[in-house]
Amino acid sequence: MLHRFAKALVALTPFKVTRNRPNRFDAVEDFLRHLNATGYQPRIVIDGGAHLGWFARLAREAFPEAAIHMVEPQPACAPHLRKLLNGSGMFFHPVALTSERRNVRMVCDEHGDTGAYVANSADARANIDVQGDTLDNLFSARIARSDRGFLKLDLQGHELAALRGGQMLLGSLELVLTEFSFFQQLDEANVPDIVRFFDEAGFDLFDVVSISQRQRDGRAKHGDLVFVRKGSPLWLDRAWE
Repeated sequence: MLHRFAKALVALTPFKVTRNRPNRFDAVEDFLRHLNATGYQPRIVIDGGAHLGWFARLAREAFPEAAIHMVEPQPACAPHLRKLLNGSGMFFHPVALTSERRNVRMVCDEHGDTGAYVANSADARANIDVQGDTLDNLFSARIARSDRGFLKLDLQGHELAALRGGQMLLGSLELVLTEFSFFQQLDEANVPDIVRFFDEAGFDLFDVVSISQRQRDGRAKHGDLVFVRKGSPLWLDRAWE
């Protein structure tokens, strides 16, 4: 009970608490502030895998005029995310992002304390059925390239599947922040697969904004990469200094 109360209190703050080793670096918040300082102001931000709203709150601070769309299928997370709405230009979609609109099986903690993930057919740990939907169904009709849209994905290994369901949307986005893994545990995309996918979709690797490490030996295990649309205003700044 005390643990859940503490988690609820932390969820009301912009901070993130972990029992693992600290990230080698976690510069997501600084990165968003940097984008703001450059004049980048997207009209729409999509937070795929919103969990308890940590990234959504940072995006609200960095881009106060943007519509923030939080996508999160975990039932335990829904009350936290609904509290962030309050007519503030924030929206909540209680679905799982995937490659096609269908019901999906997930492994999900009943309290929302850990990251849920879409299970494959052989995963006996799957314990919940949720509605799955695609980025295109949810957002492609809402956004134009002039909106300079920003997509963030943290889907516990399901990022490429979600991106394959967003081919039309990708054509309207300027930035994508996505999780990657140095080695696979579930169905995580590795760095070459992700870079190849975005290159074919018309994006360049723009930044690395976090790297975390496994607890037992400090080896880097996953992080967050940022991709920018080729030819966009952010991409055009290619000076060394």
